[in-house]
Amino acid sequence: MSNKTYLTLENVQQFFGSYQALKDISLSIAEGEFVCFLGPSGCGKTSLLRIIAGLDLPTGGMVSQAGKDITYLPVKHRDFGIVFQSYALFPNLTVADNIAYGLVSQRIPANQRRARVKELLATVGLSGSEEKFPMQLSGGQQQRVALARALATSPGLLLLDEPLSALDARVRAHLRQEIKQLQEKLGVTTIMVTHDQEEALTMADKIVVMNHGVIEQVGSPQEIYANPKSPFVAEFVGEMNFLEAQVTQSGLLNSGSLHLRSPKNTLAYEQAVRVAIRPEDIRFTADTNIGNIVNARVVHLEFLGSRVRSLLQLDDRETPIMADISMNEMARLELSQGQKVVCQLPQDRLHIFAGAV
Repeated sequence: MSNKTYLTLENVQQFFGSYQALKDISLSIAEGEFVCFLGPSGCGKTSLLRIIAGLDLPTGGMVSQAGKDITYLPVKHRDFGIVFQSYALFPNLTVADNIAYGLVSQRIPANQRRARVKELLATVGLSGSEEKFPMQLSGGQQQRVALARALATSPGLLLLDEPLSALDARVRAHLRQEIKQLQEKLGVTTIMVTHDQEEALTMADKIVVMNHGVIEQVGSPQEIYANPKSPFVAEFVGEMNFLEAQVTQSGLLNSGSLHLRSPKNTLAYEQAVRVAIRPEDIRFTADTNIGNIVNARVVHLEFLGSRVRSLLQLDDRETPIMADISMNEMARLELSQGQKVVCQLPQDRLHIFAGAV
């Protein structure tokens, strides 16, 4: 991956009648980068992908690829390959003919086409499937063929629209790894639309979190997870506990009977804030030097494979908070339902967002 910018979006807007689907979207994507547009249904991520592909036109703004303005360029003159959720293979064509489809329209000679198809099938792990028809393949295999077809013309840009969401969990996890390795090997700039945070966290170099037609945050998976810039990002990526609080004169965060030390010293007296903490950051220890010690009762334990999620009822609040611990720690603490525990909300693990809900 280079630092050279390959795709630029400037103030892209899209209206459907009076409804604004995209609001002043500006973004730059580096050459060879794997970028995920992540967000809930209706957040604008697919609309943005369709504008980049030329399948829809923006109401305003500009899109440039490799230094060239492509905002209103017809689809056939654009340099991209696309893979849809539904595979979109031609059922009456063989695997070889599906993959070679774009090469035929480019008038590539037949022997070169055959060689390219063979090479691509080897790349996606389907050697020898040339003469099969899509209906003879599993969903995961069909998606591999769709990927090979998208890559056949060696596009500068690969667009993936929820490519794994129709597959079952095991195939999805396997193909996720394969697509990422293939993308790194080919060095092709890739944009993937997904609503699956795990997919984005494991595959992307950069995540673009979208909500209601705007970009909430752009960053590496680590940045997005560790330093969410808004309550929406905090809640959408990973799990998060929220507590409503008010800043006291001494700078503590008052939330009911809880008085928490804050990691920020720039908060204004009486300011309403939302305090957030990840379940895995809650500790079942009481280091008085760190403070933020709370008493709780275990109301539920949920086994999640390598870890256990406990729901903890704090003294005076209705909604319990989630805390995740390893199986080893669970055994050490001998946790059981109904047990009273002492926990810690370390101040360096708290995220503070201005304003109440």
